Amino acid sequence: NADGILEVKAQDKGTGKEQKITITASSGLSKEEVGKMAREADAHAAEDARKKEEVETRNVADSLVYTAERTMREQGDKIPSDLRQEVEGKIAAVRSALQGTDVSYINSTTKELSEAMQKIGAAVYGQQAGAPPPPPPPSGEAPGGETPPGEEGSVEGEFREV
Repeated sequence: NADGILEVKAQDKGTGKEQKITITASSGLSKEEVGKMAREADAHAAEDARKKEEVETRNVADSLVYTAERTMREQGDKIPSDLRQEVEGKIAAVRSALQGTDVSYINSTTKELSEAMQKIGAAVYGQQAGAPPPPPPPSGEAPGGETPPGEEGSVEGEFREV
């Protein structure tokens, strides 16, 4: 209810037994304490927003470093050596930036690493685009949509009009 008292009642429909419990707040906050806490929250809102931005920036940077390292391991043989060295340098720069607290520096190094990763993607997929396409799966048709010799394109069937 409005006074902060919780009343709970349970009844077993099979036996008809009923139990009740009442929970009251043993140490409620006064209106002054609530107001003081609200003022403190307002006073620290800007600092909290800054910390949130820093944590989110660090998480993005960590995630990108992990993705870059995984890509280097998995696609290493497909990445040109000069591009590989560039990305390794960018990874080191992001790791170095993460040691400090300058959010703008973390953002800039993360952006540079992201751009280098896009170059890797273009290089890897560019190599795949130059590869011959995989052979088509075997089916009843010959290349060009023609039916193989000896097979007719139609099947006899019965029908009746209704």
